[in-house]
Amino acid sequence: MSTNIELLIGSYTEGPSPERGIFRATVTPDGSRIELRGVTPIAPNVDPTWLTAGADGRFVYAACEGERGAVLALALDETGDLSVLNAQPTGGSGTCHLAVVNGGTHLVAADYVSGSVSAHPIAADGTVGEQTTLVQHVGSGPYIERQAGPHAHMIAEDPDGRFVHAIDLGTDTVYAYALDAENGALIEASRTTLRPAFGPRHVAFHPNGELAYIIGELGFEVAVCEYDAATGRLHPLAYVPIVEDGVLGEDFPSGIRVSPDGRFLHLAVRGPDTIRTYALVDPRKPELVSVVPTGGKWPRDIVLSPDGTLLFCSNQLSDEVTVFALDPATGTPSATGAALDVPAPSCVIMR
Repeated sequence: MSTNIELLIGSYTEGPSPERGIFRATVTPDGSRIELRGVTPIAPNVDPTWLTAGADGRFVYAACEGERGAVLALALDETGDLSVLNAQPTGGSGTCHLAVVNGGTHLVAADYVSGSVSAHPIAADGTVGEQTTLVQHVGSGPYIERQAGPHAHMIAEDPDGRFVHAIDLGTDTVYAYALDAENGALIEASRTTLRPAFGPRHVAFHPNGELAYIIGELGFEVAVCEYDAATGRLHPLAYVPIVEDGVLGEDFPSGIRVSPDGRFLHLAVRGPDTIRTYALVDPRKPELVSVVPTGGKWPRDIVLSPDGTLLFCSNQLSDEVTVFALDPATGTPSATGAALDVPAPSCVIMR
């Protein structure tokens, strides 16, 4: 990379500061300097905590984690400024994640509180339409404090774009849906049941398309899964421990990313506030390489630069995004010393 990287940062918008919303920043290619460029104000308690870019890069969509489930569409101009286009209710509550799918025709959102999944058409002008389908998950898990009911936590399209996966922490299940693009219906194709009280949070597919890694927020493990691209089903091969002597209610695994070249797996863990890196010499058998501090508190998510040289960590409770350079030989993150003060950051995407 020879030019600065442009970042968009989602956040929680409750609190007294007027500077709340979606932040814009730039970072140098070596990660040594990060600078705030502006903020698009979003109303308090709307909480645009998860962002995703549209298919052509002209639009951005936000999951609004406030009490009323909603998705937000924004336009991105040539200067990097964002302007709100419209918002749509999802029909559920606690919208925490979303993904643009089917080549950009639809937006699919996960509602954590209600445990539901909704689909919305995306118009040519970038606006998001009313939901065309609402799928309500049912069931529970053995850890009553967190699994008394369903809790949809992530939406991920598979590498082939054939299935939309909804990861449900409350039911220990990953649902695979086919999207009917004509009417916007989500049709269940298969489901994967993980071990009880695993609490799946997020999934990351390996570039080979044959494997996927699911992080367990409650089980303190990563499930290494074989992926059946024909059915959308994930077959757990092994559960790899990621927190020694983890304590429920104190330790919370969060972000998970596979390097673009498929050589490394990176995880974030809230509580100990660390980034764990695994070598994927054999992608079916992750081997721990390093454990480094995030430089902040409560890493809600991590993301890698497109070329796999930098890692950005959203430290929600210490109000900062920290920057790491990744060793090309070992994958180990090293803090560059660059950090950006942002109120309650929750995710970073690159435009």
